[in-house]
Amino acid sequence: MDAVKFLESLSCKNLVQPPYQHLISKKKKPKQKDKKTKNQLLAERKKKLILINRKRERNRKIHHNSDFDKLNENKTQFVEPLTPRQGGEKLITENKDFSKFYQTKGSKRPLIKEPNVDRSNWKEQILNKHKKIKYLREQIYPTNRCESFVRIYQPCLNKNTKQLTNETILQLIMHHMTALGHHKAVESIEKESNINYSKKFLQDSRLHTLLRNSLKQSEKIWDMSFKKLPTIYQLDNKIHNIKSDRIHKSNIVEHLINVGLVHNEYNEDKVEKYANIWEEPNGKDYIKYSEKDGKTIKAATLNKLVESLTNESGVDSKFLHTFLLTYLSFTTSEMFLTKLIQRFHVPRSKDKTIDQYKIQKRKVIIRVINVIKIWIDKYLTNPDQKIIQKLQTFFTTDVAEEMPPIAEQLVTKIKKYTCKSNEIKIIKYNEKLPDPIVPKNIFSPQLSLFDVAEEEIARQITLYDYNIYSKIGITELLNLSWSKAKYKHRSPNVLTFIQQFNNLSCWIATEILKFYRVRKRTNCVTYFINVAQHLRNLNNFNSLITIFSGLNCSSIHRLKYTFQECSTRIIELKNKFEIEMASDQSYKQYRKLLHNANPPCVPYLGVYLTDLTFIEDGNPDKIEKLINFSKRRLVYAVIEEIQRYQSQPYSFQSIHQIQSLLGKLDFDTESNLYKKSLLYEPRKAKREDIK
Repeated sequence: MDAVKFLESLSCKNLVQPPYQHLISKKKKPKQKDKKTKNQLLAERKKKLILINRKRERNRKIHHNSDFDKLNENKTQFVEPLTPRQGGEKLITENKDFSKFYQTKGSKRPLIKEPNVDRSNWKEQILNKHKKIKYLREQIYPTNRCESFVRIYQPCLNKNTKQLTNETILQLIMHHMTALGHHKAVESIEKESNINYSKKFLQDSRLHTLLRNSLKQSEKIWDMSFKKLPTIYQLDNKIHNIKSDRIHKSNIVEHLINVGLVHNEYNEDKVEKYANIWEEPNGKDYIKYSEKDGKTIKAATLNKLVESLTNESGVDSKFLHTFLLTYLSFTTSEMFLTKLIQRFHVPRSKDKTIDQYKIQKRKVIIRVINVIKIWIDKYLTNPDQKIIQKLQTFFTTDVAEEMPPIAEQLVTKIKKYTCKSNEIKIIKYNEKLPDPIVPKNIFSPQLSLFDVAEEEIARQITLYDYNIYSKIGITELLNLSWSKAKYKHRSPNVLTFIQQFNNLSCWIATEILKFYRVRKRTNCVTYFINVAQHLRNLNNFNSLITIFSGLNCSSIHRLKYTFQECSTRIIELKNKFEIEMASDQSYKQYRKLLHNANPPCVPYLGVYLTDLTFIEDGNPDKIEKLINFSKRRLVYAVIEEIQRYQSQPYSFQSIHQIQSLLGKLDFDTESNLYKKSLLYEPRKAKREDIK
């Protein structure tokens, strides 16, 4: 009997399966839920578009004017049905106006078409709507203010502008082009206009001088306008502090100084009545000599200082180096160069014959060229592109006419100078470097400075200090720029050196107070005093004073029982170094040690900074409207000693891991350190009570 018939007889038809049924069961049936989810997603998408459209229209009515709404009515509308899905049936057959929304292939987010906004004269529209911004803009922008102030306070200048001819304007343009070194542009202007360029005595661009003069004339109104700034800033019933306005003013002035439109505060042209160096007469009103010998200059104008710098009979080398080192404290590099160029063009006086004039001219030209050579080689630091272009034009035009071979040498010197700024200095050592004492866990991420030997940590601290000390430039030490808020950017290396001093001393106090027990704190103090002994042998006086400033801070100095546990050798060393580095009588003992020490050496910078501060505060910049040059001699003596120890480097190998640890020292605040100190050794506590 057949099996199928047997099952049918038993009424078990459900167990019977046709031969093709197992193939149908393997096929995946389409899920009806997927269709529902897609429909729901599409409906939600439609709702989102409509909601965004409504929000956009509501915001437009609030923020935009009625004229803007009229523009939106005339806009073309994007009407497009949603694309049907696979399956043949259209999910949504209605056409909807999505008003700025349209669908693109492959993008899930709808793109928004920006409205047609009229952007012509957008600055004028904003300034007319917001008059406070317009008023503030006129006060801040100097060229706009100068133009408006000249119209109000000097209306007679309009008559002079009408008298300007095309020839005079072209002469101004050609003079500006020659000052910048664009000689081909001058030739093309001469060919097209048939006007030859007439060389004038002025070497500076006239356009720049006109701008400077207009800014100087409006200086009084500048100050008056900035006094009224707090009334402009009365927004939401809040008045900003006047200090912020002064800072804002200083930033603008600093920017104008960098651009070259304004001279700095030490270049006051009010002192000098005569712009040309040859027109200024001799007399007590322009130069003063010391009462002792009657030869050394006590005070003088800038013209007389440059004249004595390039004197025909000869120049004192000390006076030359003093001037070139400190000239940035009373003038700028650009003004100094213009004075040298004026001195180069020697006029002929009626009293002298042609031969006498030629001898005088040659001597003065040689003096000027020698000063420029020394200036470029030693004292010209970070020059502006304008000064380099001005030097190149001066060498290729004026010097080339008088001395062609020297002009070629000077041009090559300028080119080498620009290449030197991009070069990396490689230090060559004649002696063999000593092998560093490297700890075993040098590559460990948990490396600590206590893992390094005392001698090696002293070497690495010395290298770290010297790298910063050797980068300190002349300009960083002039006019106390490190202590003034608006001039701190001029002395970055001095500030980093001071910051490293403070960080190291705070780190020493933090490391000592990490230990709760007296014995461990004593071992830590012993470690630092041994490091100080190695620093003394290396002539690193800066870090030597840093260690003892950390040991003598209020939170460490009071730890009586910690220092009692130290050995007699450590206590004797501590007392010896404290006597040597004491601040009594203006660091008398330290100055003797420093002058007797052989370089390489890292001196304590704080002594020099205090000396410069006393010189700056105790001596005026001007004596009867003349530059106080005796003050600059005192400044030169201090800076020259700082530079003396920058030339000789240390012959040690730098270890990168230790140097990175010295640059990232972790330390606690003074209040937290003092709390720990009181906790470890309370006041009037006995040794028995302390662990």
